[in-house]
Amino acid sequence: MRVNSGRIALYGFLGAVLLALTAAPGYAQDEKRIHFNVGGGPTFIAGDLGNHFSTGWGPAVGVTLDAPNHRLGFQFEYAFRWFSISDTLPIGATRFSANHQTHQLDFNLVANLTPADSPVRGYFIAGPGTYYRKVEITEYVGSGIICDPYWYVCGTYPVTDVVGSRGGWDFGFNVGGGVGFMVGEGAEFFIETRYHYVAGPEFNPPAALPVDAGSGGTTNGQYYPLTFGFRF
Repeated sequence: MRVNSGRIALYGFLGAVLLALTAAPGYAQDEKRIHFNVGGGPTFIAGDLGNHFSTGWGPAVGVTLDAPNHRLGFQFEYAFRWFSISDTLPIGATRFSANHQTHQLDFNLVANLTPADSPVRGYFIAGPGTYYRKVEITEYVGSGIICDPYWYVCGTYPVTDVVGSRGGWDFGFNVGGGVGFMVGEGAEFFIETRYHYVAGPEFNPPAALPVDAGSGGTTNGQYYPLTFGFRF
């Protein structure tokens, strides 16, 4: 399944802008209820996913509408993350190159834990999301017998058919928190960490596949982004 990554990124950005524009009239009536955030940083991964790919990176952008009491807020956020492969080769492969990409659309509740006029803001954040995840295999030299859910392939293929881009939309959730430091009038620098869990499809090996070619399994993923950014 092939999807233009740039187009998805554009749609995510336009979604954030649209939400900001529709909420803009409220900003004039109640100052500082609308906030924009932009940032980025490394994303660590765990479990089987971490055995296939190395630490990733990518930007995030979002918009938050605070409740009148400034204790709670609703945030829409888009993030893109890119991961290169680890040093492990698939079974039966002598040369292999691939990458993993995610496009994240999250709808979060933000709970501010400190007073609105505090120079340091502590907050908790959590919510559901939808994630487009894909694996792009750019080089493969091997037997063509491969079954690994994290490469999105399981079966016997012509060698040339292993190369390609495969993925899809999955549901998940995230939970985390952060600390913001006031750096000027209406602006803050923040450091944030979250846990993302994404539930993916399951791959079952064909009956005729050799036992040593792989056992299949799910593509569930766990991601731990560490974000440094600014909030306005």
